[in-house]
Amino acid sequence: MNAVTRDLQKPVPWTLLYADDVMLACEDKDDLERQVQAWCDRLARFGLKLNVKKTEYLMTDVSESGYNKINGTELACTSVFKYLGSAIASDGGLMVE
Repeated sequence: MNAVTRDLQKPVPWTLLYADDVMLACEDKDDLERQVQAWCDRLARFGLKLNVKKTEYLMTDVSESGYNKINGTELACTSVFKYLGSAIASDGGLMVE
């Protein structure tokens, strides 16, 4: 995964990779949509695909509304994002499982 997406990755903490788990952080919804689509396109070139059912996003800016879609499928919005034993809440709180 690292070699396939190396040029798409941004410095930590904006992109985190562990095996086949990826976390992307973005300043706004539009940037997130662009990045996720770029990752989907790249994975497809190598015969891989994003598991939309396991993909979710967290919004910390309550003034920004809407939803994110990938290939016509709406992604799940969550109030607590879990990644590798840690959880980030939409209010910015950090929890350890």
